[in-house]
Formats: sequence, structure tokens, C-alpha cells
Amino acid sequence: MSQKRVQLFLGFWLVISPWVLGFSSISIMKWSNVIVGTIIFLINLWAVFGKEKSTTPPNS
Repeated sequence: MSQKRVQLFLGFWLVISPWVLGFSSISIMKWSNVIVGTIIFLINLWAVFGKEKSTTPPNS
């Protein structure tokens, strides 16, 4: 498993952990996990599945 996929999973875990671990009633902890987890998840989603720029020009 690549490092980017592990980070993708950890970002997802941060988003769902307030409900899984039972601290969703503490608003500041819940929202900090959701916001940071979403940022980590989206960045790594882009890194794993994003399209890389080609260094060679397209053929004409």
C-alpha cells in the first residue's frame, strides 16, 4: 500500500472519528477533525488519482 493511500485513509478516519469514538458532542473537537481530515483527504485524493502534467508536447 502506498504512502499516499495510507494518508488518504487517515484523512477519512479523521472525518469519521468523532462519531466512531463518541466525541461528536464536543463541537470544537468535531469540527477540527472534520476540517483537517477533509483537507488531508482531498489533497491525497488529488495526489493519488490526479492527472500528472506531461513534460512532452502533444503530437500534432
